[in-house]
Amino acid sequence: MLTGRKLAVTLAFTVLIALAAGVNCGKFFQPPTDSTITIDPTAPNVEQGYTTVLQAYIVNTNNQGSYATSGVSWSSSDTTIATVSGTGSATLTGVGVGTATITASSESVTNTATATVYITVTSMSISPGSQSIAATATTADPFIVKANGSIDISSGATLTVYQGGTEVSTITCTYNSSAAVPGQYCSSVDASTGTYQVVATYTGTTITATATLDIT
Repeated sequence: MLTGRKLAVTLAFTVLIALAAGVNCGKFFQPPTDSTITIDPTAPNVEQGYTTVLQAYIVNTNNQGSYATSGVSWSSSDTTIATVSGTGSATLTGVGVGTATITASSESVTNTATATVYITVTSMSISPGSQSIAATATTADPFIVKANGSIDISSGATLTVYQGGTEVSTITCTYNSSAAVPGQYCSSVDASTGTYQVVATYTGTTITATATLDIT
């Protein structure tokens, strides 16, 4: 039979063993942490003025995956194009035509997706209606392409140059966002003298707009 002193020592020893075991177990049984995060859909599209839902799929260090309902931080690289809000799933809002990088973060993991904001084109225009440049030169002013009357889609439009219905390679047009007036600038390299047609197209529609470019 244990005496009072021996019983106290035994109990104390038992407590110490239990505490040590608890500490060791704590080292072996750490709670899982986030390992990867993926934005779903991976390439979201939303029409300007509308919204769509994004989800964050997270896989933890135990290789268990699920869609997050909280704890996710969302951001947009360009809020003039798209905004995003939420803490689990998120609402993506199309603000202006173009693309923006959407970032989702949880704990120490981050991932991105490129969101595209588009419009349904019902009409298209290009201005100015005509310009003139030398055989090797760049237009002084940009061509600005607009849809539905007032929506500037110059950055997403494609300008192709033709003469007599045949595409030419000596004149090319590209969008310059860093110019004093951003827009589509056309450059000629030894193009023949004459009048050319600059045709603007936009993905998702067969509607076009045409301006003229004179090489003098």
